[in-house]
Amino acid sequence: MKKISILSIALICVLALGTFVACDTAGQQTPETAPPAPQATAPAQATPATPAAPVDVPQAQGPSGSITIAIPTEPVSLIPARHNSTPTIPFMFLTHNRLFQQHHETFEPIPYLVSEWQALSDTLFEFTIHEGIMFHNGEEMTAEDVVASWYFVRETPDARGVHLSAVSIEQTGSHTVVVDTGEPNATFLVDLASHGNSILPASLINSGHDFAVNPVGSGPFIFEEWRAGDHLRYTAFPYYWNTDRVAYIAELTYRVIPEGASRTIALQTGEVDFIEAVALPDVGRLQDDANFTISMIDSPALNIINLNHQTPQFSSVYARRAIQMAIDTEVIVAAAYDGFGLPTRSQFPRVFAGSTYNGVMPFDPEGAKALLAEHNIDPSSLDFEIIACNEGFRRAAEIVQAQLSEIGISVSIIQMDAAARFSTVTEGNFEAAFGPWGAGWLESILRAQFVGEGGLVSRNHMNNPELSQLLLSGFATIDFDSRIAIYEEASRVANEYVVLIPSHLDVTIRAFNANITAPELSGLSTIWNVNTIRWNN
Repeated sequence: MKKISILSIALICVLALGTFVACDTAGQQTPETAPPAPQATAPAQATPATPAAPVDVPQAQGPSGSITIAIPTEPVSLIPARHNSTPTIPFMFLTHNRLFQQHHETFEPIPYLVSEWQALSDTLFEFTIHEGIMFHNGEEMTAEDVVASWYFVRETPDARGVHLSAVSIEQTGSHTVVVDTGEPNATFLVDLASHGNSILPASLINSGHDFAVNPVGSGPFIFEEWRAGDHLRYTAFPYYWNTDRVAYIAELTYRVIPEGASRTIALQTGEVDFIEAVALPDVGRLQDDANFTISMIDSPALNIINLNHQTPQFSSVYARRAIQMAIDTEVIVAAAYDGFGLPTRSQFPRVFAGSTYNGVMPFDPEGAKALLAEHNIDPSSLDFEIIACNEGFRRAAEIVQAQLSEIGISVSIIQMDAAARFSTVTEGNFEAAFGPWGAGWLESILRAQFVGEGGLVSRNHMNNPELSQLLLSGFATIDFDSRIAIYEEASRVANEYVVLIPSHLDVTIRAFNANITAPELSGLSTIWNVNTIRWNN
């Protein structure tokens, strides 16, 4: 079994006073509220705006050739602020940039569009963006675009979570803004790196441009077309502002191939050049073939079963405890994921400081039966449906189905794609659902999973005031040691409350043509830098 080492991933220790110059990894080539808009319906063919050649930005040299990447599911939207879907996030980073971005190995937020920034106080931060940043429609980015984008995302419930760390923004110069966090907030820089805080052209926001049909940003790729259920196509943006990070590949195509075996066949026959999410039974065969490269990277991503606390089955903490006690996560990893992963039972990912096993429900089927009997809960009253949105989750759901049948609970499995699963869980029209916890930082996802106050609805549709207040207090605590102590208590409370059912930490497995170099792959599928991949010859 390939086990994930416990990563030493530091959170933000302090937002120190002083000015910091941008320090992104440019040129590095070694691994290192309004109602939500309708989900995007892909047009038969969308025609993007053709960018005018900027006068003051030299055309980058080098984009050439094409690469086709096979993916298991297509995005739920092309608008960064209109979703919080893990499989969709990589598409946002193709076409858009943020003030900060996360490093692909350490996951730390690093300045990107920002040339310099300084903390004016514990709550006021000044940011200056680079001059000469061009949008795909030929307009130059200014502070006006940053402010307009800030309000654009703030009106969107789907991405509102990444704005709770700030209360206002003010343009103070042509390329300078000041953001007020209201109170000290440890999540602030992480939020600025979120896909939801991508910068869009103010002119298009103000004109009501349909970003779902034609996403326009400042990213290294230009959107060209989306044929629903088949493919998405992008071309390199030749006037990308960071000349050291211009895409190597001239044309990038994503082929939607839901079946893992079909993705492998497509790679072997040359129909595609790169696979995201390799079918586990095919890993060994591809490893033995010199024509392909296999990348396996330990990931902080946690796989979980979201539970809808508003349903009768999961409204009782004793029922939730019994269900977790009846599920053997080691069997899930061994049988559903061929041993690739690290079984876990903790509500918080074990790779993060602040996670604890205190209060965790052990695997104990007989104890689960006794607990239900003690509280006069009829196991048959807990029968539920569970959503699975890919092959791995389907196999895991079948194992859960078998294990819970041993304590008298019947489970039905519903198969749906990732986009449908995401909207179903968000709207609360579900009972249970397997899904990924794909954040590279702890705070951003803690809100989504556990905070049920302040206008947010958790993905588990629960409201535990004690847990929410602990987390909100942690978010507002800048001192690292003090914040981690709060998170440890919150982790214990979440373990005892059984908000959700954890299963395992991932190993991210990709396969690609051996003539391709992919220097900045990440353990998180959301933040690997596609603009750095290239053919060797």
